Amino acid sequence: MDQFFQQLVNGLTLGSLYALIAVGYTVVYGIVQLINFAHGEVFMIGAFGALTTYLLFFDGQTSVWILPVMIVGAIIASVGTAVAMERVAYRPLRNAPRLAPLITAIGISVFLQEFVRLFYERPGWTVVAFAVIAVGVGYYVGSVLTKADLNHQTTKWYDRAPLIGAALGAVALWVVARLIEPDLSVLVAVGVVVLGTVVGTAVGWLAGLAARGRAQIEVKLLTVVEAAAAAVVFAELFWVFYKQVITSITWPSAKQRIPFPQIDVVTGPALDVGGVTIQRSAIFTVAALVVCAVLLWVFINRTRLGRGMQAVSQDPDTARLMGINVDRIIVVAFALGAVLAAIAGISQGFQNNNIDFRMGFLAGLKAFTAAVLGGIGNVYGAVVGGLVLGVVEALATQYIPGQFGGGSWKDVWAFVILILVLVFRPQGLLGARVVDRA
Repeated sequence: MDQFFQQLVNGLTLGSLYALIAVGYTVVYGIVQLINFAHGEVFMIGAFGALTTYLLFFDGQTSVWILPVMIVGAIIASVGTAVAMERVAYRPLRNAPRLAPLITAIGISVFLQEFVRLFYERPGWTVVAFAVIAVGVGYYVGSVLTKADLNHQTTKWYDRAPLIGAALGAVALWVVARLIEPDLSVLVAVGVVVLGTVVGTAVGWLAGLAARGRAQIEVKLLTVVEAAAAAVVFAELFWVFYKQVITSITWPSAKQRIPFPQIDVVTGPALDVGGVTIQRSAIFTVAALVVCAVLLWVFINRTRLGRGMQAVSQDPDTARLMGINVDRIIVVAFALGAVLAAIAGISQGFQNNNIDFRMGFLAGLKAFTAAVLGGIGNVYGAVVGGLVLGVVEALATQYIPGQFGGGSWKDVWAFVILILVLVFRPQGLLGARVVDRA
């Protein structure tokens, strides 16, 4: 009997991990009817985001208070990746045949794996990434200072042209200056910031002038100046951080397994409860699922954005007519799934004591299986499906005799379950709650 309870605990732990990832699949599918096969890589990048945060600020420390900061770092990495993925790859294909975004998702999955494998140990790529983020920061500051809602679904790119031009011009001049001379004195760096603001303002003003005939919103010159200044100041601040902190760390190679940080309380000696061994990381994983599930239920059922998500999942066209910003709801769906995937990435790092660039592929497939098992499009079904799949894997490993048992066959039985569900109950255990739209 102790053996049964031990496998049950192992299965619930594994299932909690699958459930955290599966919710991301099912939330996105419920909104845009898209199977995001790159979601496993969002999970992987969350684990690397947590590791990066640890190496940057806490290398060698084990205090439990480090954990919340690691979670924030993982969430930033995962959400940033998921939102960029939606904006660059999926949004342009929203009205394309369903095969196009599916193939795109597979391509993004391979790209993210190879990117982490090749560039994680080379921090220079972060300069390019933060230059792009600096442009976004400049635009965001300008959009906040502009009284008109530039992020409303009725606005167009030519309404945003002055702010985008200002941020791009300012950052472009900063990039040129740093390419010519990476090590500038403080006085010269201040001059570059001022000149970048001037150049960005000029570019933004010209962009606004060119788009004036079609623009519906007038952006004041002072707002253009502020957008350019914010972009170049952010770029310069990052450069200081890059030179002082990022380049001082010896980054591990992602081409091999990387040891994951061990944190007090959530890792360490296992607990023995009535003859059943419970790992501390298992408690963290199950607790994370419970907390995330409760918060997700509150968000979906008690907040305005959550009710907007329910409306869009039922009929996006009618929701748009009712004033709901469908694009914003879709971004929120991707971000929610990424948050849970990031926490799952940390959980797997604690359980396995290491991470690698391939960790998202199989975990993503298992989570997809869990989402289908529970009912794709049903958030609660994803949680149930993940737990059921984890328990079945653990029990099959222990109790199926002969050559078809053991740990090497647990993945096989997981996909056998997927086939059986698709054949006999394709709607899943709880059934999809979204309307099947033609």
